[in-house]
Amino acid sequence: MFSDWPSELVPQQGWGDEAAISAFKDAVPWSVGRDFVAGTAKHLASSLGLTKPGPPIRSKIIHDKQLQVLMPALGYGLSFPLSEIDILRDCVSVYCEWLSALLPNPKSSVPAPILSDPNHYARIVINHFYYLFVPRGAQGPDVINRQAVLCHRVLRTLQNIAQNSPCLSEDTWQTLLLFLLHINSALLSPPTVKEDAGEQLCERVLSVLFETWLLACARCFPPPPLWNALRESCQRWRHRAGLIDQWNRINFALTGKLISFMYGPSFPEIKFSEDDLNIIPSTMSRDCIAQVWYRILHIIGNPVDLSRHTVISKTPAFLKYAISSELVIEPSQHPCLQMLPSIFLSAMKGVSGLVDAFLGVPNISLENLNQKGHHLSSSSSLSLSSEGRGEDSTRLLASGRAKCNSILHLFGPWLFEAALINCNMQASVGSQHKTDASGTAGSGSRRPVSGFGGESSRKSSDSSVPSEPQNDRLANLSPQHFQGGRAEALGALCRIFCSKKTGEEILPVYLARFYLALHQGLRQTDAIVTAHQEQASFTSNKYQGSKIGTCSETAASILVNGVDLFRLDLQGVVSLVPSVLGVLEGVLPEAEVHAPPHLPVPLLRRAATHVLLSILPLPLHFQGLQVKEVGCSSGERVVLSHLRPQLVNLLSNALQVETDPANTQMLLGGLLFCVQDAALCEVMDSISQHNFSADRDHNIMSSGASDTVSSHGDYNSLLDDSCETLPVGDSLGPVGSSGLSSTTSASHATLLSATDTDGPPSFEDPDSAHALFVRAIYLVCHRLISSWKSDVNVSLAGLELLSGLARLSIAEQDGLECKRAVKWLCDYIAYQCSRPARLHSKDLHSTIVAAFHCASVWLVAHPYLLHDKECLGTILEVIELGISGSKSQVKSSDAPRLKHEKELKPASMRVRDSAEALLSCVLSQVGTFPSVCGAESLSSLLDELTLLRHCNTCDVSDQLTRDAAVQHFRYFVAQNSIMLALLEQPLGNHQDPQPTVTALIRGPFGRVAWTLQLRHLARHKSSAKLYTVNPGRPLPMNDVGIKHNVNPKYFPDSVERIPLCKADKSIPSLESVMMVDEKSATEHDKLLQILDHQIAFEDNIRRQVEREITDYPDVETECVALPLCHEFQTARLLLSHFGFLSLDSLQESVESAVPSLVALDCSMAGFAKDLELLDTTNNRTIDTGHVFYVRAGQTNPHEILSNVVSSSSVHPHFLEFLGGLGWSVNVHQHPGWTGHVSTAFTVTTLPQDAPFDVNHGGSGFSGRTHVLYWSDALSEMAFVVPSPAPAQPNNQPAAANSVNMGIIIERSDGSGGGSGSEKSDSLHSYEVEVDQGSSISSHTSQMSFGHGNENRNRKFGRQTSALSCGDHKVYIVWLESFEDSYTFPANDLLSETITGRESTSWKDKEACIYIIFIHALTNGLFRIKLQGQNAKLSMAGPLIDGQVVSRRVLGTLVRQTALNMCRRKRLESDSYQPPHVRRKLRIQEMVQKYRYEMTEPEFYSHLFTSPLC
Repeated sequence: MFSDWPSELVPQQGWGDEAAISAFKDAVPWSVGRDFVAGTAKHLASSLGLTKPGPPIRSKIIHDKQLQVLMPALGYGLSFPLSEIDILRDCVSVYCEWLSALLPNPKSSVPAPILSDPNHYARIVINHFYYLFVPRGAQGPDVINRQAVLCHRVLRTLQNIAQNSPCLSEDTWQTLLLFLLHINSALLSPPTVKEDAGEQLCERVLSVLFETWLLACARCFPPPPLWNALRESCQRWRHRAGLIDQWNRINFALTGKLISFMYGPSFPEIKFSEDDLNIIPSTMSRDCIAQVWYRILHIIGNPVDLSRHTVISKTPAFLKYAISSELVIEPSQHPCLQMLPSIFLSAMKGVSGLVDAFLGVPNISLENLNQKGHHLSSSSSLSLSSEGRGEDSTRLLASGRAKCNSILHLFGPWLFEAALINCNMQASVGSQHKTDASGTAGSGSRRPVSGFGGESSRKSSDSSVPSEPQNDRLANLSPQHFQGGRAEALGALCRIFCSKKTGEEILPVYLARFYLALHQGLRQTDAIVTAHQEQASFTSNKYQGSKIGTCSETAASILVNGVDLFRLDLQGVVSLVPSVLGVLEGVLPEAEVHAPPHLPVPLLRRAATHVLLSILPLPLHFQGLQVKEVGCSSGERVVLSHLRPQLVNLLSNALQVETDPANTQMLLGGLLFCVQDAALCEVMDSISQHNFSADRDHNIMSSGASDTVSSHGDYNSLLDDSCETLPVGDSLGPVGSSGLSSTTSASHATLLSATDTDGPPSFEDPDSAHALFVRAIYLVCHRLISSWKSDVNVSLAGLELLSGLARLSIAEQDGLECKRAVKWLCDYIAYQCSRPARLHSKDLHSTIVAAFHCASVWLVAHPYLLHDKECLGTILEVIELGISGSKSQVKSSDAPRLKHEKELKPASMRVRDSAEALLSCVLSQVGTFPSVCGAESLSSLLDELTLLRHCNTCDVSDQLTRDAAVQHFRYFVAQNSIMLALLEQPLGNHQDPQPTVTALIRGPFGRVAWTLQLRHLARHKSSAKLYTVNPGRPLPMNDVGIKHNVNPKYFPDSVERIPLCKADKSIPSLESVMMVDEKSATEHDKLLQILDHQIAFEDNIRRQVEREITDYPDVETECVALPLCHEFQTARLLLSHFGFLSLDSLQESVESAVPSLVALDCSMAGFAKDLELLDTTNNRTIDTGHVFYVRAGQTNPHEILSNVVSSSSVHPHFLEFLGGLGWSVNVHQHPGWTGHVSTAFTVTTLPQDAPFDVNHGGSGFSGRTHVLYWSDALSEMAFVVPSPAPAQPNNQPAAANSVNMGIIIERSDGSGGGSGSEKSDSLHSYEVEVDQGSSISSHTSQMSFGHGNENRNRKFGRQTSALSCGDHKVYIVWLESFEDSYTFPANDLLSETITGRESTSWKDKEACIYIIFIHALTNGLFRIKLQGQNAKLSMAGPLIDGQVVSRRVLGTLVRQTALNMCRRKRLESDSYQPPHVRRKLRIQEMVQKYRYEMTEPEFYSHLFTSPLC
């Protein structure tokens, strides 16, 4: 920079007024001169008032000639040896007092000539002070301390004058600066030795030099010769560590000022200590700051020279020492040069800190830089810190930061040269590196980057044994000692390139150098690594062959600071994959890793895991791409697809040894991605082969397509039909006999040994989907039971992975492995439940609940598992354990305990509820999902209105309301949990006139409809023709037998011959009574007449019957069937047949205050409303995801919503991604969840004026007419794409707007109108229970329902909950520019994400928002960023923050992650209750409100009455 200017740094012999002092010294002998100087100095010092009390005495020196005599004597006294410390002290005191003439208030002891011309005499004094600082040779520490005290006093005085003097001339400033340069050269130029004054004064003299220099720049800018002198001097002092410390200090101070006015106050500031706050003068202009910053930055030359001891020692001082020393022959052999590695590291830390400052990394400070053993910038990756996972409280990098090219123009040459220290490369590489722009950081003399201290040093460093014994003193100084600074440079380069913004261009020359530097840095060639490998080999012999991984310092720095390298659109970055993979194999698969001491091993493994997750999709994405490894001289190329087995083995082996929870969860997410990606890739390949098999001419095109970068097919049908379709199978037998039984058994025999070693399992294709599926199941289940069971987050991540594997559709499905997976899940549940009571906690029970859910997913996806007796028994045992708390038969040899013998003591109510849900799933969903109603609904779509409209026996009108419909049904509640709605149809339909009853059964797990008929025979046993029109006459039987007419006898024949006794005669005869009483005779006559008439009638009838019998057969007589009975109480028959009408069932018991069967009064007001509320309480979990599309630079909510109006304004793959989230449903005809309570669980008429735009960009799924929907047997999720509301005509009423949006709002009162906000509030209060949990609290159960307006504000659930499960939001944001993730207006978009399930106070508190950012890379892959996972149960998978995924699995993984986020939120919530519990509580609440209070006789009588009576 100043090479064309002469240096003003004159030789030391010509400095300090040497001529005058030498004349004085030569004129008198030493003793005389000493006495004269001592007396003069003592006299002058005594008049200063420093040694004696009292004011200073006015000086008697009034002429310049007097000073011309005294000042050479005082200067001569400053050169005295340190043994004359008193004389030195007096001379220093006199000169320091005289220099006060430059201050505004000079001392009174200052001579008058000095006061008249202070600058002239000040220059003389400053020149004389030089002799005080000249080293006196080897002295004791006490003597050197005395010299240091005097030197400190002089420096304080000069610094005070420089800061406060108002009259310093330009010559005085230059003299002062030259003085500081000369004393620094005198102290610091010689090689460092022990007990040296330069070592003690180094920090002080350098700080005064730089601080005074900055003052001079602000007041009297130094000329170029002085700058050249400073540069040359600093280059001679580079063997001093204090110089680099002061250089870093001044650079940081100047950079802080420079950044403040270049980028504004919003840019992150550099933190300074209190001593450095005012180091930069406030009067320094911006242009001056920029000039000084650039000059100071280059003042030490090329900092990479610090790694070359031959360059550093090429100074006159080192040469002089080598000539005078007997031990040191070459200047480069001085022992002080052993400090160069630490000095080089300090310099590289300073440069790295400046890079971070320009990148806008927050909280950069010099103290933090010096405290860390190795600088790990916070800009590397937020996920590397376990405390801040997923939190974005502060920006990592400033949005207005400089471009990568600009920073590389400043620091690139230094960093590249430092990164390539001791790298043996071809000459072309070195020559290419030399070609750099002029005026950059390396504008000095260029040296080859492959050199280390010159050719001779390279030769000596390459040889293992030194050639000469004189080199023993520097035998330990080798290129490997400079790896710390090299690693720092590599880390800074990685941070620069990782700061690349979306769409930013980086010069190809910089990319080429960067890749070359990374390739060299990733090579494990350090001597430290070699030593670790030797130690690892010794340890492996000791511990039976266990390996210990190693990672060099440079490789560790690249991993930690370059986690985003493969997540950016860096051109040609895939060429680094082979090099990076070699380093990952030394870090991830080994249980113990020898890492640099300053770097924690979990942090290093986390960085390696991030890099691995970024590389995983590359082999299948770039299947035919051939990569030439950087630095490879041969023409060999690596096909990326061939690296996939190595990646898979690395991933599985890392999972086996990983102990850090965060790292384990990341690896689990990567494992699930691998399996799903492989499965979908195989399906695509099979589809492609099927499509092209008919035409052989397409084979060339298909083979050529395999070599392309990525395929661009439509994955919508593939995602829906292939990824998560349920497999079809009847039993384990066909699966085992499909030709894979032998292979499966052999693979499982070797699976344990294969997964415990480096080699893959013994499959034909170890990275196929089937092989990965089997390997993942075994590995995860084994680790889940052995070592992950104690960590709740890892356990949940493992269970989520198993749930994802269960939904996969793989061609070669292995039933045995699926059975083992379910068995392992049951064992895991049993172990967790059997843990001691002191270990039971909410987190433990959360893992059990998640395990039950995972088991349900496996059974629904693989229903053939229940055909296996052993598997079914295991499932039922663990269900029994969850419900009752113990198994009825612990061992097979134990006698089973019956249900009534066990104590009902589950682990917790949450565990019991989960076990009940699994039991219901086994009984009702496994093998039947999806039902005939479709996946949209587990319950029957029939209700009271529908049944009555299709009932022939009930005459209903088209305007039938729900209130009127329920009056036709009888309502009962059995077991206080199942509601029966019975519609009595005595004869059913006319085709099958049987006693019929239609039952709507509403239970905790849904609603079903059954029609039951009373039959005496089963259908298959009845005749085929039940009703014949003319059965025909039966034929008479001729042999009718003999008919005997016998008269019955009522008394024996001898009854008349029995004599009467007195007792018989005690009763008077009838004749005697009639003779006495005339009235009795009259009545007797009437009785006789009646008897005669009856006898005649009976005789007539007898004769008629005899005549008919006698005349048989008669042609006019026919056999006629009896008339049908129309009086049936079918509801009574049904309840009776099921045993509900016993007296015990109608009475209260000790266990329950509610009888087993309770009748409900459906005529009470509000019953139909509560019944509808029960039907809208879903029996599955419901969640909602809102999808947004953000174009580059957008922060306005309205602009973001408008992006999805047209397909031309969104990414070409965005609509395809939406199709992967779910399938499109019409909200008006969809019976499931639609994203809003107003349209959910109801089927309404379609509005006539609601067209569907086929060219939309996602707005068609805004919820007005359509949404994206996905469901399984346990969960529902709707994906809504909010968009601006369509413009409405001015004459259209507000109520019509709601209809056009597909939202049907029922008004809470008879009055119309009301604002939209009022309608929204009514919706919230009506459906707030859907996912909050529902319980019968004391204040809600006592409210009367249906009387007045008390019902409108009726609330359910635990109102004391701090945060409802419906208050969290899941955003899925597609980003065109990744930097927009930091400015996304999440809170401003909350108004567009209202679902009606929010609590009443959700707006008053900070909403819990989970965001999944998706950024499409130019290579066809997608970068994921997760935000908001700061809860206790964080990091819901399978997506990981920073992961890169392929297009095939993007929609599936995003949906699974969103579902898992919501599930973990429910696990964490204290107020959440499962859906079946909420439905059960709804039924119990209706029992309390609408129960008939009847006695047993009244209940029986009620059964015989009509429902409408």
